[in-house]
Amino acid sequence: MVAGMLSALGYHRSVLAVVRQVDERAWAALHGGPEGSLDELLLRNAYRLEADAHPDVFRAGERAARALGLDEGVDFYQVNGEPNASYRHQAGRAAILFQGALLDRLDEDELTAVIGHELAHRLLWQAEDGGYLAVDRLLDAAAGDARTPSQYLETHRRWSLATELFADRGALTACGDLSTAIRALLKLETGLSTADPAAYLRQAESLDLRSGSRGTSHPEAVGRAWALKNWLDGEDVEVLVTGPLDVDAPDLLDAVLLRELSRDFAAVIAQTDGLRTDAIATAAAGFADPPGPLGVPGGAVRFDEPLAVRPVDGAPLPRPRPLTAATKRYLCYLLLDLATADPDVGDAGLIASLAVARRFGLPGYVDVADDELGWSDKERGRFVQAAAEVVG
Repeated sequence: MVAGMLSALGYHRSVLAVVRQVDERAWAALHGGPEGSLDELLLRNAYRLEADAHPDVFRAGERAARALGLDEGVDFYQVNGEPNASYRHQAGRAAILFQGALLDRLDEDELTAVIGHELAHRLLWQAEDGGYLAVDRLLDAAAGDARTPSQYLETHRRWSLATELFADRGALTACGDLSTAIRALLKLETGLSTADPAAYLRQAESLDLRSGSRGTSHPEAVGRAWALKNWLDGEDVEVLVTGPLDVDAPDLLDAVLLRELSRDFAAVIAQTDGLRTDAIATAAAGFADPPGPLGVPGGAVRFDEPLAVRPVDGAPLPRPRPLTAATKRYLCYLLLDLATADPDVGDAGLIASLAVARRFGLPGYVDVADDELGWSDKERGRFVQAAAEVVG
């Protein structure tokens, strides 16, 4: 737990656990580094708000800090620009920067929500002895380097989405009311002076938000409203961060999961009657050694259903993951590669592979094999019928 109802998302905990292991040098360099101070920079470039002139801001700030269990003081600054609010991390007192006419747009309850959102960032960066802050620094630095592998870039994107969902929970915790938190979000996002949170939640329910957010740094506002409501209802909302398991856009966690999935599926294929030969076993061993169970211990997995995943290197991955069409197609090609790795198995091996595809929910395998091997209609029909008889 971070504070009260707040705890880091499972995605945060998973990435932290993996980064600690796979990037030990970067972790050591960034973890526990100086937080620094922004006081002079802000004083030179922003207007610092004082309690006598802006009592509503300080009342909202005190209420938010108290709700989140923060006992440090908070400094507030104002600059020109599009309406927005941001948290500036530094040692000592927290600093929140307001831009544009945001303060004129919010009532005190809404302002409490906005300040709670920003202070939640501080809670997260202070948790785990600064561990989440170190990961954030690492991913930010990686995102700015053209040599960074795509897995780190996708991790940075999802990490940012997860961090904003956590901060939204801080907004709700601070103001204590879902409608107020969503109304503040809508005013900030749309520029409207009034907004209807109930209508926005109805709008959210009309979308398939379990397919994941397409945002680059923040989830879409409608997804954030949906996530807050469903978090209160005890529903899993981290699917907005992770989305389906996509071989074309894996993050660090999915890269591990895909390797495990490939290893496990290859092991199953190599142990299938009709495909159990030395040549196919050798090809399957190239995916990993030793092989393990498919997807989760016990091996009861179908690829046309959400994949129940096990922890990656001890990190929590708490939800089933649907597979994208690209991932299913990849699994079809893996199956075909192994089924044709030993020319001596002939038609019996292809029939066995078709039976594997039927058993594990990969109907697209028939088309992949047909496209690659150039079956005639007669051959295709014969193979499919024979596989159906094997499965029963």
